[in-house]
Amino acid sequence: MPGIEGKRLREWRRARGWDVPQLARQLRRAAKEPVAAHDGLVRMIRSWERGTHVLSERYELLYRSLGFGGAAAPALDALFSQLVAYLPDTRPAERFQIALRTLRDTDNLFGPRDVIPLAMRQLAVMRDLSAALRGRDHRDLMLPQIQFADLLGWLYQDTCDFDAALHWLDRAFEWARILGDQDCVAFILARKSQLACDVRDAGTAIATAGAAMRLTGRQGLIGAVAATYAAHGHALAGDAATTDRLYDRARASLRDTGARAGTGTGTESGTGTPWGKFLDSAYIDVYQAQSLAVLGDRTASAAGFKAAIAGLRPEFHRDRGVYLAREAVARAGTGEHNHAAELALQSLAIGVETRSGRIFAELAHARKAMAPAKEGPAVAQFRATISMVEQR
Repeated sequence: MPGIEGKRLREWRRARGWDVPQLARQLRRAAKEPVAAHDGLVRMIRSWERGTHVLSERYELLYRSLGFGGAAAPALDALFSQLVAYLPDTRPAERFQIALRTLRDTDNLFGPRDVIPLAMRQLAVMRDLSAALRGRDHRDLMLPQIQFADLLGWLYQDTCDFDAALHWLDRAFEWARILGDQDCVAFILARKSQLACDVRDAGTAIATAGAAMRLTGRQGLIGAVAATYAAHGHALAGDAATTDRLYDRARASLRDTGARAGTGTGTESGTGTPWGKFLDSAYIDVYQAQSLAVLGDRTASAAGFKAAIAGLRPEFHRDRGVYLAREAVARAGTGEHNHAAELALQSLAIGVETRSGRIFAELAHARKAMAPAKEGPAVAQFRATISMVEQR
């Protein structure tokens, strides 16, 4: 194993749904003798994955104890790659669409950690199968391939591994351009805007959402998605007027899409696109509440989150945890520390269940916002509980 490519180490780690700090903790738990301290081990892992340093024999054994480099799995993968052209499916794209829906539902309910390896496996099978197909069958398989790359981008985004998220969105964008489907290209551009919003890169968020809106025009579900992310990008840039205008545009596009689909919501299959079915009024409300927080209006932000969470679809369990934490931040900003702590505890319960990096990132903001609070019952319980969770 010494001299092994850093890329392989990184892909192995990501396939298990671990970020670098999580892998460091796993390696330390596996060690029978003292090893580097956590922060030092994090730096070492990153240097191994970059290829600037080589694994020593000691750490090689720790990696092996966690399952790296097993002989059976690569051999089985190689055998499967040879057999995959013999799968009896006459419509393989449909099978992968079923898998995609299942994995999305699993992520919404239980978080990304267990879904990432499954999504990786499905995409690898798709790539092998695609190589054996020609003509229309090959082209039909391109769409689920793009969708799985987008899903992986989202899964890594929720773990807060933003480099990995960008990697998969770049792959999705590359494949969308090869397919030549304007909706695919526009949606992935919108997703790149969303990712840029999460890392507070206002310029990229505005530029990529703007490119998506130019492709889709003023109407359509994808246009509504892009306008939502563009609005938040302008909030990050401090432009309140443009933010409000773009949220109005997003809602108008959503209403138009729903009217044309005969649903009034824009969320049914009648919209004619596989992209953006998550978008509804509550989703836009959530983003606008976050924009209000960025622009400094904590009171309006808190009220916006409360209303949006009440209208959130029940299947969006993990996202409810994210939004509860964001409302907690807003409530703490208005001095409602006890209420903020109660919301944060609800969010924390979902965070423990789903292991969502976004939830814990927002809870860190909530804890900081509650720092000036007196030690009331809910505040004390939140502080004690999150400290206990972090020590696990």
